[in-house]
Amino acid sequence: MATATPIDYFFLLFKPFMFADMVRHTNNYAQWSMDQAGRDDPRWTDTTEAEMRAYIGMHVNMGINPLPATHMYWSSNPNIGNEGMKRTMTANRFQKLTQYIHVADRASEPAKDAPDFDALYKLRPVIDHVSDTFKDMYTPSEFVSVDEAMIPYTGRKKIKQFMNNKPVKKGIKVWMCCDSTNAYCHKFDVYLGKQARSEHGLGYRVVKDMTCELRGSNRQVFFDNFFTSVSLVESLQQDDSLYSCGTVRTNRIGFPAELKKPRDLRQRGQMRVLQKGDTPLVASVWKDCSYVHTLSTLPDSTKVVPGQRQRGAEVVPVEMPHPVAQYNRYMGGVDLHDQYRMCYEVGRNSHKWWKYLFFFMVNCAIVNAFLLYKAVSRRRTSKKRYAHLDFREELVSELIAGYTSRKRPSSAMKPKRVGNENVPAHSLERLPWKKRRCVQCVSRGERKESVFGCAMCGVNLCKKGCHAQFHNVIGIDV
Repeated sequence: MATATPIDYFFLLFKPFMFADMVRHTNNYAQWSMDQAGRDDPRWTDTTEAEMRAYIGMHVNMGINPLPATHMYWSSNPNIGNEGMKRTMTANRFQKLTQYIHVADRASEPAKDAPDFDALYKLRPVIDHVSDTFKDMYTPSEFVSVDEAMIPYTGRKKIKQFMNNKPVKKGIKVWMCCDSTNAYCHKFDVYLGKQARSEHGLGYRVVKDMTCELRGSNRQVFFDNFFTSVSLVESLQQDDSLYSCGTVRTNRIGFPAELKKPRDLRQRGQMRVLQKGDTPLVASVWKDCSYVHTLSTLPDSTKVVPGQRQRGAEVVPVEMPHPVAQYNRYMGGVDLHDQYRMCYEVGRNSHKWWKYLFFFMVNCAIVNAFLLYKAVSRRRTSKKRYAHLDFREELVSELIAGYTSRKRPSSAMKPKRVGNENVPAHSLERLPWKKRRCVQCVSRGERKESVFGCAMCGVNLCKKGCHAQFHNVIGIDV
């Protein structure tokens, strides 16, 4: 690992053979589309692995250098166009790859009314692949968190969700299980909408599915009040040997009635804790700005620990239940992963819903690769602090790897001849600075000052003959 570069870590999670599969499916889909249309596409030629890697690298680069519209990367305006993109491929070729790219076999896609229809068929090979590599390449720490993430999407696909209290209000919802200490995504699952009602509810099923590979490991799992219920917390502890903690809604079945609205807790930092018999299940309520209710089976759940809260500019010391302190510390794994992912989004707006999910998985693989790099790499670089942005910049260079599909340089890359009328002349003019000695007179032993001179040479010269004499001496015709 001393010499491994970003692309080596990325290939641990998104194997090189995936690009070969994408090339095969893309070429097959292009041929299938032309067969369906009954005519060839004269602007299409089969793609290659090198071109597909460069194409993905360009999408990663667009997240680093965002522009409002894709065509602007090929703009002839030197202040807008991206020379690296222009050298890699033409705008027309990029558009054709975007039109035909596929990651699954279109010809064998089942009909929507087929009994074995898979709503995620178009992505199934990639989902299965990265789901396996994410779990195989890293073992989560003792603390993990389960939460939802949103992929921005405003199309008409029925899997689109609306969540008014989220920064991304419309999009595709993805359940995620991340390491709480470094935000590594251990597992994810796409929410496809309402299904058959389960006995314990959606939140129960999601957490059980997200943590099924962690059973028997005595890890601590954290989740918010959408998921938390008495039945879930007890099942994780008794059936799966997993400790858990989460905020809870007071209308959940089995939550103690005396903790719902305790009128005797009026001061910030006051609390009440109840334990269920001899079991490790502990329910607590803590007065902060409002009441905070939790359910927990963590060790030392009945403990009271010191903490700090903000009151304007003042930091106020308060006491809080141990589950609240642990929840505040370890619940943010999914949110931190989202921050890494949303800093440099991969992929452009599309009419195809599956592309949003595809580039989401590519971006998750990049984030996970960076977190692995941070954890184990001992490679020496010129950077004092090798940041997330540095990792992506180097990954882009390694994915593109000097590839170009251009047969000739673009007009924007050719050096342009500048007309003589645009070249500043060595003319005698009034200079913007104060008058100084004439350099030609000084060379003759005379002391004369002038406010005129040659701006190109940056020297003061007298108006009477010194301008021509000076330039004749240095070999310039004026």
